[in-house]
Amino acid sequence: MTQRLLKSALSPWQVVALESFQTPEQTQASQWRRSWRAATTWIIGKEASERQAKEESELRKLPEVALSHWVPAIDWVPAANALSQAMGEYADAPVVLFISPPYGGHGAVVSHWAQQQDVSCLSTPTFAELVDGCLEWVERCGHQRRWAIPTLERHFLRHSLGLQGVRELLERALSGRLGQGVIGCDSWTYAYLQHAVGLEGVPVVTLQALEGEQLSHYFTQLANDGGVFPTVYSSRTGRPILANTSEDDDERERSYKELQRLAAHCRGHLGIAWHYWRERLRKPVESCNTERSVEQSQEEQFQEEQSQEELWLLDALAEAELPTDTGDVATLLLHALLIHGGLEDQALGHVLPFSHHEALGARLALARQEILSCHQGRWQVAPLSYASVRQLLESRNYLVDPL
Repeated sequence: MTQRLLKSALSPWQVVALESFQTPEQTQASQWRRSWRAATTWIIGKEASERQAKEESELRKLPEVALSHWVPAIDWVPAANALSQAMGEYADAPVVLFISPPYGGHGAVVSHWAQQQDVSCLSTPTFAELVDGCLEWVERCGHQRRWAIPTLERHFLRHSLGLQGVRELLERALSGRLGQGVIGCDSWTYAYLQHAVGLEGVPVVTLQALEGEQLSHYFTQLANDGGVFPTVYSSRTGRPILANTSEDDDERERSYKELQRLAAHCRGHLGIAWHYWRERLRKPVESCNTERSVEQSQEEQFQEEQSQEELWLLDALAEAELPTDTGDVATLLLHALLIHGGLEDQALGHVLPFSHHEALGARLALARQEILSCHQGRWQVAPLSYASVRQLLESRNYLVDPL
């Protein structure tokens, strides 16, 4: 009974009402440390501002085959199962929103839920339909007993014509004329549409934020290879940062505190934390075998090293920090990308108050700084830059998401 309760407490798949969402302990302290680190790095340089147990020059990136083994993609099916259980409380609601921050998996979760429930997903409008303010895609939705939209952020553009369709869709959905639906939505899109269209009274659920102990448990299980786990050390302290059941309570508490820093930095969001974990894992340079054949595959190298794997997690919690003097054009562009869940280049001129040429120039500059990344043709804030971008927008009184 105790083990079952412990497993439930450590589960990263707790779906809660939005008003019950709580960021991890130390989140505000993490934001302060990020600002202080940026200031001290600018004043006295990186080497003087950070004292490391292991320097980055002593480490190398892991090959893709090793990353896919130790840090496989997140399986969002358990979150869909948790959503199904939570839906029991909203049996009479015409619409329920499931929101998550960027990289938070809302699209995958709602898609899995729809598949499990044998529910149809409504079609996504084309870019031309959004630009023209066309409502034909709303008419195609028809009336169904149950339906789903995995990614509401793909159903609007922030200008007068681009909002017509989503206004009509939400009006019909909230009145019950479309049947009962579940909508997956980026948390930034939700904040914007709540302000621009109105979503009062709509039940909103999300995944509860994770603490350091939950991240430790999740990453340990993620790397489980028949009971064999890698030893992961902090490049900041030199201590192991994945809890081992054979360790005493004090040692486990120290490992949890290390991952609590990551949880606080990511505001408890698993998707963002997963990207940090995957992109900041390193292997000691001295462990490389320089005598290997150049023809030896990555798989063969990985099998040789697997039995005595020693990994390190880089301490720097933001690989691409946003400069504090970021101009208005870049700031507006970043905000637009967040509230749309990413945009193609052709859409920039339609949602920003300056020319397409200026928007494209700002996008190119941010991409060179690795603040932005491109996925399936859409530009979005890169995972490791998200925390600093959100903090900058909040400090300048931009509308920010509730998560």
